[in-house]
Amino acid sequence: MAQSREDLITHPQHPSGDVAIELLLEAGAVLATSLDVTTTIGQVARLTVPRLADLCVIDLLDDDGSIRKVAVAADDERIAHGLGELRRRHPVDPDGNHPVARVIRSGESELLAKMSSARLKGFAQSAAHADFMIDNDYRSAVVAPLLARGRTLGTLSLLRLGDCEPYGNEELELGGELARRAALAIDNASLFSDLRAVERRLEAILANLAEAITVEDEEGNTIFANRAAADLLGLASAGELTASRPGEVMSRFLICDEHGVELDSNDMPGRRLFAGELPEPLLVRNVVRATGDERWLVVRSSPISDPQTGQVLYAVNVLENITEVKRVQLAESFMAEASRVLASSMDYAETLQRIAALAVPQIADWCAVDVIDEHGELERVAVHHSDPDKLALAEHLNRDYRPALDEHSGVPDVIRTGQARIVTDIRPEALAAYARDDEHLRLLSAIGATAVIIVPLAAPARTLGAITLVSAESGRRLTEADLGLAVRLGRRAGTAVESARLYTERMRIADILQAALLPESLPEIPGLALQALYNAAGELNDVGGDFYDVFAYGEGRWILVIGDVCGKGPRAAGVTALARHTLRTAAMLGQSPSGMLAVLHDALRRQPLGADLCTVCLVSVEPSSERARLKVVLAGHPPPLIIDASGEPKQVGRPGTLLGVLDPLDLSETEAELYPGETLLLYTDGVVEAGASGQQLGEHGLFELVREGPKLTLGGLLEHVVQIASRRADHRLRDDIALIGARLSSPDGRA
Repeated sequence: MAQSREDLITHPQHPSGDVAIELLLEAGAVLATSLDVTTTIGQVARLTVPRLADLCVIDLLDDDGSIRKVAVAADDERIAHGLGELRRRHPVDPDGNHPVARVIRSGESELLAKMSSARLKGFAQSAAHADFMIDNDYRSAVVAPLLARGRTLGTLSLLRLGDCEPYGNEELELGGELARRAALAIDNASLFSDLRAVERRLEAILANLAEAITVEDEEGNTIFANRAAADLLGLASAGELTASRPGEVMSRFLICDEHGVELDSNDMPGRRLFAGELPEPLLVRNVVRATGDERWLVVRSSPISDPQTGQVLYAVNVLENITEVKRVQLAESFMAEASRVLASSMDYAETLQRIAALAVPQIADWCAVDVIDEHGELERVAVHHSDPDKLALAEHLNRDYRPALDEHSGVPDVIRTGQARIVTDIRPEALAAYARDDEHLRLLSAIGATAVIIVPLAAPARTLGAITLVSAESGRRLTEADLGLAVRLGRRAGTAVESARLYTERMRIADILQAALLPESLPEIPGLALQALYNAAGELNDVGGDFYDVFAYGEGRWILVIGDVCGKGPRAAGVTALARHTLRTAAMLGQSPSGMLAVLHDALRRQPLGADLCTVCLVSVEPSSERARLKVVLAGHPPPLIIDASGEPKQVGRPGTLLGVLDPLDLSETEAELYPGETLLLYTDGVVEAGASGQQLGEHGLFELVREGPKLTLGGLLEHVVQIASRRADHRLRDDIALIGARLSSPDGRA
């Protein structure tokens, strides 16, 4: 089945900032490469389709006042051809109501956000024209005048067809800018045509007078420059540029590529033309050495060659100032990278050092970060400069002349007021007034600061410190734009530091509380070696989770207990404490192993609704010289393992119900014996569940691990289990791991 026209059209959307800049830059490149009006305008029309329009039409005003179509571009060639035929048969009436005629008369752009059939008929040049527009579903349009030297040369029309998003003010402005550039090219091309008899190299110069233009010969002499070029290079006149010696003007600037590599004259596109190359446009960072003013320029060069020999006679250089666009791009790129760095670690001192390194040299030559420490003192946590000797100088200053927080200038003032400061011209007398003594003045002078920015390290509720940026040997001038970027950095970094401090404090509290919920040490049991190991999951350890305990149970008997609270945080911590103390109390009251768990079950059931639940494995141990008698009770917990002297494991105990859920409780006691050389291992499910879904360690994997038991010490066996489980989880355990190991001593006393 044939596709409809709607199926063939991909409607343009509102252009993003990057797309708009790309379109204008590409249009500039196209307009600078051709002196033929029809060719150039056709290329511009095609640039807009489909990124900005479904249909683009460029009309010019002839000397006799008539309007003629110059270029039509469309996704659907049928539409372009059809409109061309209509314009040939029914040209636009200059005095009529067609938007093209109105814009030519007024010189003002028009936005036709939505065009109904009635509106289309209102300015159609014929019935066929009206049918064509309605049949092709004209919906929205922007018509912009082609203005040059105070004259309207014609119009640029952008149209969207079918069910599409209507044009708005963004497209109106973009269409106007595109039309302005096209008009300059058309005007220059007209001048070129009028002066066709003039020598070819002079015609090329005149065709580009609307841009910043220089022309150089093979020796590097500038033989022509227009006023725009002189203004861009900060010269009083174009004559000053043409009168300069080769390389003299360039020496006034520090010129680097976009990666910061310094360039000389031979790296510029114009000189490379004479070396036989065909250079691409070059993006350069241009810093005026005398003032520190910074600009970003795109330099394009085209050859003027001898028509007989093909030898390059001249290089025509077109310089485009994209400073504002590039600054915005660099600022957003810097903030994106800074955000990534700040989110990469909770060690704020390390992170701030990386931020300082990131700021040099993109923003300044120096960057230092000071914070208020836990004692209320000013602490320097980061400083960066590309020269190690300079860093030693900064360390000397910080060690011997660290400012006090009550000072009324510099970093202390910014921290106290929360207001950023910028000084763009640091005078020697200002340094002398700030210095405490001659040595302080010597060190400050050695820094070589010409400008400084200090911004607060601002958290949501308070100021934590300050970031200092210093321009020195590069001579770069720090601007209000740099200040705005630094303020954004200070806010982002301040939030990250506050989060890191809260994280560290929470982790410290969690560690203390977790330690309080576990036994400080295991008791000494004659004839029985004991080891326990606890490994919390995650980088920030919420309290709760797994727990274990070992305590006396009458004369010559002991209780080993390991459990898992279903949850984390304060509530889980409360359940953990309740479980340990309830079981100890029940043991003191002479309850049986299953009776102890029943008491704990009743205690959990009396907790408020929503309290966390609990699984427990409880083992009573009665050791002797020949064996240890065991009673195992399971309440929803994995059964413990007895590992014989050959390393073969077996599970002990029968499954029982989870504690704190529903009555009646179903628990049973299983008797077993542990002989010399055998190992009893209690564990939580964090071991068997270690690993990604479908690749967990599981019971079989645990059985394989513990077969190494007879070769290892008791502590070595527990470490082995945790290491392998952690490796299986790629060191990102999802659940805590708790282990208790017990080993009956051999007759010779070895465990």
